Amino acid sequence: MRGPVGLRELSAEGRRLALAALVQSLGIGLFTASSIAWFTRHVGLTANQVATGLAVAGAVALAGSLLAGVLADRHGARRVLATVYAGRGLCFLAFAFVTDLWQYLLVTLFSVAFDRAGPPVLQALVAAALPEQRDRSRLLGLVNVVRNIGLGLGAMAGGVTLTLDTVTAYRTTMVLITAAFLGGAVLVLRVPAPARPAAAATATATGERSGEGTGRRRRALPDRHYLALTGLNFLLSFFDVLLLVAMPVWVLEHTSAPAATVSVLYALNTVLVVVAQLPVSRLADEVRRSSRMLLWGGVALAGCSLCFAAAAAVHGGLSVLMLVLAIVALSVGEVVSTSATWNLSIVLAPPEARGRYLAVFGLGLAGQRVLGPVLVTGLLLGSGAVGWIGAAAVFALTGAAAERVALGGAARLPAAEPELTTA
Repeated sequence: MRGPVGLRELSAEGRRLALAALVQSLGIGLFTASSIAWFTRHVGLTANQVATGLAVAGAVALAGSLLAGVLADRHGARRVLATVYAGRGLCFLAFAFVTDLWQYLLVTLFSVAFDRAGPPVLQALVAAALPEQRDRSRLLGLVNVVRNIGLGLGAMAGGVTLTLDTVTAYRTTMVLITAAFLGGAVLVLRVPAPARPAAAATATATGERSGEGTGRRRRALPDRHYLALTGLNFLLSFFDVLLLVAMPVWVLEHTSAPAATVSVLYALNTVLVVVAQLPVSRLADEVRRSSRMLLWGGVALAGCSLCFAAAAAVHGGLSVLMLVLAIVALSVGEVVSTSATWNLSIVLAPPEARGRYLAVFGLGLAGQRVLGPVLVTGLLLGSGAVGWIGAAAVFALTGAAAERVALGGAARLPAAEPELTTA
């Protein structure tokens, strides 16, 4: 067994995947910081048109991740991930030359489809390249850390583009983003192609040719435990929309905290995730502990919700303190639940259909991105403190249910597979 996967101890394939994540996150950070200004000031779109395009593309692109999972099982996750990175890079280049709403909508559809396809295929590649649960959990944790760092650095660099505010500056930025994604694709292609699982090779050679592949195809459809865990992860992944949508609205409209508190809370979350992700990911090294971490994640998000509710009931420095505690709890819930689901979504999937299973599991997070803002603004924020108390109950129950479902799914796994040990 290899030692801990850290910055200095990554395998060659691990370093390439981490570096690919870093360069493409730099590109995303650049785009996030400068894209709204480009589309509204120079293309002539309204902010509502930009937001609507993203929402529609996000809903339509859900099928793209499923297709990517099927292709990853058939042709290998390495090739598919490189194609996803390259395709998204070309979409960013196309953004530099859109001139109307329909062009924007078309390019956005492809861009978001590639974006949704990336995470499950990356997980499938990491799972194939690193058979040890401990190694791949830590590598995925490191990938998340460097991604957050890259997003921050890219956003800061995007300030230069905003300051210049010229067509040449924005188009140059889009070219740089394209180069970052193409560079990520090259790095992925340099990862040695993992061997196909024996079960998949046997099924391909015998079952499909003889017409006896029905059992294999049936197994490629996630079982009820995996589907239930996917649905529960939809709720556990709400830390994202709570931070990006609920927090700023709640702080500005329902508490007495200064407006500058919003920026401080964003920065606090970034720092906590970067610092805590790797140590926490080391805990998700076997099924039983990973399942328990789902409960911890739900409890942390419940505590976050109660702190948000309390922040509106107090004033001054005490309100700010409750908001800080809410973000600390949210950050804990984020790193704990993501570390657990990275491991469980891989372990509970059969190796020969891992790409498809992971693509289905990714629908939980993708669905949260589409439906989350609507649910948060319509139900949670619209109900005030009562909404936060209700959310706390939902998160706690979801964490408990997710633990039981994960353990139930693990109990059905073949005991002979060493990576599936639960003790």
